[in-house]
Amino acid sequence: MIIYYSIVRKTFFLIYLFTLSSITYAQRWEVGVGAGMCNYKGDIMPSFKPFFARPAVSTFIRMNWTRSVSFKVQGMFGGIAGNDKAIKSDPYHQARGHSFNAIILEGIGQVEYNFANFRTTASRIVNNWTPYVFGGYGGTTVQTRAKLVSINNISYTTRSSPNFLALGIGFKKEWKTQWNWGIEFGSRWTNTDLIDAVGYKDGIVQIAPSTSPPSIIFPYSYQKNQTPGTKVNDMYYYTNFSISYLFYKVHCPPRR
Repeated sequence: MIIYYSIVRKTFFLIYLFTLSSITYAQRWEVGVGAGMCNYKGDIMPSFKPFFARPAVSTFIRMNWTRSVSFKVQGMFGGIAGNDKAIKSDPYHQARGHSFNAIILEGIGQVEYNFANFRTTASRIVNNWTPYVFGGYGGTTVQTRAKLVSINNISYTTRSSPNFLALGIGFKKEWKTQWNWGIEFGSRWTNTDLIDAVGYKDGIVQIAPSTSPPSIIFPYSYQKNQTPGTKVNDMYYYTNFSISYLFYKVHCPPRR
């Protein structure tokens, strides 16, 4: 939680500095909400499964700094899950049978690049829609409930607070005079391999330290054929549909 609040606080401060330093004809701020789905990719499910998803909701503030660049701060609450049984093509996953469910609380600051002149007075050509790409950085608090079938069918809970880099694409369109709607897909590349409670550290298979029950002793390592997966850090995706309200203010030049 400390990492989450720190990331959000620093991102708000950066946006505030950019706002003070920008001199534009019109400043536009947006406040919005979104809803969608989160997907996971890691050791239990090393391939992206678009229909193996959990719901998520978000809220955000966007500042359209120029006609091409926007800054956004977003908070998201949702879930991710994985199950070895979903990897039907791999007999090792089928035999192991591990699964997990996790709750995630995310804070992210991102920079967006708009390909079209969307809602701007700085150009003669103005579009009421635009595709965009974005990159960002954030922090997540994750609470994972795992069931490890190959280790005496153990069920336990673990918590982590990884940071992540984000990359994605989106599309936004004018809905009404001061309303926009949008669709966005983004990947979160975390700095941990233990969101799903199973991972690698220094080339050795590890099980995440548990918080419940306290009698289980971790870390635990065992052979590769008992733990199929990937040595790449865990990641997750957020796909969402959003609606935002636009605050518009025109700065008139002073009289001469």
